[in-house]
Amino acid sequence: MWFDPAVVEAVRDVFPEWTAFVFAFLSYLGSVWFVAPTVVTAYWFGDRYRFAPWIAIVMGGYAVMVGFKGAFSVSRPGVGPAIPPETLPALAARLYAPAVEIGTTSFPSGHAIAGTIIWAMLALESDVSTRRRRLLVAGVVIVLVAFSRIAVGVHYPIDVVVGVAIGCCYLVAILFVLQWVTDAVADSDVAPATATERRSHSHRMGSVAFALATVLGVLAFFVGDRPNAVALTGASIGALVVWRTINPPPTPSSTVRSVTRAFVGVSILAIVAFVLTVVDGLLVWLLVGTVSGGVVVGLPAWLASSAPEQSGVSPSMSSTSASSSE
Repeated sequence: MWFDPAVVEAVRDVFPEWTAFVFAFLSYLGSVWFVAPTVVTAYWFGDRYRFAPWIAIVMGGYAVMVGFKGAFSVSRPGVGPAIPPETLPALAARLYAPAVEIGTTSFPSGHAIAGTIIWAMLALESDVSTRRRRLLVAGVVIVLVAFSRIAVGVHYPIDVVVGVAIGCCYLVAILFVLQWVTDAVADSDVAPATATERRSHSHRMGSVAFALATVLGVLAFFVGDRPNAVALTGASIGALVVWRTINPPPTPSSTVRSVTRAFVGVSILAIVAFVLTVVDGLLVWLLVGTVSGGVVVGLPAWLASSAPEQSGVSPSMSSTSASSSE
């Protein structure tokens, strides 16, 4: 039953054909095209010390997925969606196909793992409503994402069940290890009280998180898809090196600079994505991954440090002007 394509086909055929578009949309809520921009946007436009560890957690989660898929190498059901992408207009097919045409192995579901991680992050770190309601919404979305992978015909039921379980277990384990290691390397057993101490504690946690993501990427290299594992390892190394050498401002200081940061960062990452699609070489994947990880983490600090020069006003001149105006 768990690896029976007939079960997948039966689930798909229960629903009208037009619901294939709905399930494709739900699939995107656990896709790298949603997960990566969400966590990067949270870091760029939110509290950097709060969300930097989550970038590492997401990268580590993808490394876990790559490792599991490589270890089991289960073929896809071969059922496919109710509406084939080739029957759609070009633009619609381009948006629809990534959700229903997958070239990797089946077990476990990467969408289920990544969806569990990102929606748990949003529930734990968001300030909207209460935590109980956020966790409830996150749980509903995770279930919908997992079910959508069966409904579009690309996963067996056990793929998504185990995927959600792996995502939950990984999150519990990584958050525990992060806190334990961070406390172990801290200079004091006393909880951080001031803003500076809390920022220092968060910076250590980010360093530990990126180091753990690097280790998971290396482990995935030996059992999983090597190009993806190498890219993840490179991204973790690049992020770790940059994170250890910078102190980014906690939050954006200017809407204009924030938009500029997003435009520059997305442009660089788009180039990175293009290179990875046309180049087949582990060293290139490692280098490109390293650059992308460093850019994602370092861009806010680099733009912030160049802002006074760009405006032509030094910090000392600004303070002098402020004092004169008083």
